[in-house]
Amino acid sequence: MRQSPVVVPLVPILFLIASVPALAATSPGDYGFSASVGIADTRSGDYGSADALTFSLEYQKTGYAAYRATAGFFTIEGGRPSGPASATPDVDAFYVAGNFVLTPRFAVLHPFFTAGVGFYNLRLTDGLQSDQDLELGLNWGLGLGVQVTRHFLFEGEVSFHYLSGEIGSPIQILS
Repeated sequence: MRQSPVVVPLVPILFLIASVPALAATSPGDYGFSASVGIADTRSGDYGSADALTFSLEYQKTGYAAYRATAGFFTIEGGRPSGPASATPDVDAFYVAGNFVLTPRFAVLHPFFTAGVGFYNLRLTDGLQSDQDLELGLNWGLGLGVQVTRHFLFEGEVSFHYLSGEIGSPIQILS
């Protein structure tokens, strides 16, 4: 039987991913690393949804609580009137945040709640000019992790970011 050329390289890659130690923090004292790709949007509808990328390092303090350091990037698209300048500018943001994570652990499913504070470097761009600003922000989120192996889990999260500057509505990130 002939195998597809795509399947053959995936088998060693999946084995390598499953054998990497301590990617999922599950016991007190464990560290975990995560990377996620998602969608950023505002609840008000003033902006169009666009991309989000997040990297996190988590330290499991107890069986139910962890500390998380996050660095991320998101883009949201402004409105497009017929003229050269946009009524609502496009927003690009790089942020770093520190969070506290509460995680009740079950056999396979790990729901969690997270809350924290961070710094957001925002760049607002319309058709004519670009402004950059550093803002303070609060964030909180809910998620669910599904344990695949001892050291690997899939995770989904929705987070809300409230910023101190021009963008008044919360920015939601689905990742």
